[in-house]
Amino acid sequence: MKTDLYIDFDSTIVNSDKAVCKIYNDKYSWHKDFIEAKWENHSDWTYSCICPLVHKLEDDPIGKLKEFYASDEFFDSLEFYDDAKRVISLLTEKYKVIICTSAFPMNASKKVLWIEENLPQVDEIIILIDKAKNGYGKSRVAMMEQNSIFIDDHPENLKSTKAQSKYLFKIKQKSYNANWDGKVFSSWKQIGEELL
Repeated sequence: MKTDLYIDFDSTIVNSDKAVCKIYNDKYSWHKDFIEAKWENHSDWTYSCICPLVHKLEDDPIGKLKEFYASDEFFDSLEFYDDAKRVISLLTEKYKVIICTSAFPMNASKKVLWIEENLPQVDEIIILIDKAKNGYGKSRVAMMEQNSIFIDDHPENLKSTKAQSKYLFKIKQKSYNANWDGKVFSSWKQIGEELL
C-alpha cells in the first residue's frame, strides 16, 4: 500500500506569486506611482510590499487579490516551479499523491480543472475553503495522520496537521515562512532526492 503524500498547490507546486505580479503589472501600469511588481520580492500574503497600488486604490484590496486568484489570466499565467511536474510524476509511482490546497469559492473549480489538465496522474485533489482564514489552515484534513507526508510553503499549515513527516517548501525567506525548525526544501530537485 502506497504512503499518502499530500502536497500544497499555490507557491509549492506552481509560482502563484509570479502570476499575481503579472496581473498587477498589466492592470496598474497606467498609474503614475506604478513600480513593476517582481515576484522575487514578495514577502507577505497581502502583497502590500510589491503590489501597493492594490492597497492604495481599491476599497477592498484583499477582495481584489482574491479576484486575481480567480481570474482566467491567473490560471493562464501559472507556471510550475522548476522540476515540479517531472518530480510529481515520478512520485505518483511510489506514493499516493494528493494535492491538498486552500481555495476561495470563486477560484476552486478553476483550480481543480487546472490540476486535472496539467497533473492528470495525481490520485486525489482536496480543496479546502475556509473563508475566515484567508487561505491557510489545513487542520481539518483528518486523514492527514500517522504515516502520511506533507509538503507546504506555510509553516502554520504544516503545524496544524498530524502528518508524520512534514517538509517546508521555501524558495526564499518571507514574513510567514520563517518560523519553522523542520526540514526545508528550496527546490523540487531536492524533494526528488529526498523522497524518490
